[in-house]
Amino acid sequence: MIVEVLGPEPPCVRCQKTLEVVNKAVEELNLNCEVKKVDAYAKSTIEKYGLVFTPAVAIDGKLFIAGRIPSLDEVKRVLKARVPSKDQSTK
Repeated sequence: MIVEVLGPEPPCVRCQKTLEVVNKAVEELNLNCEVKKVDAYAKSTIEKYGLVFTPAVAIDGKLFIAGRIPSLDEVKRVLKARVPSKDQSTK
């Protein structure tokens, strides 16, 4: 799983806080995934996601949160929904 935090370069305070929240959620859930900061205004990012309000969080290329700093619980809920449970992965 790839988790992207989209925001301007250099990152603003809101984008830095979002990145901290995402990293903390990944750590607390003990997920094996890549978290990266992406320039929201790079041509490739605009082409991929369209108009983006920052900060934003995308998981595996799909935008989930945009235009605000998410809470830790919200990020954990979104991440959990994207990770198959052990019961589903063995079927």
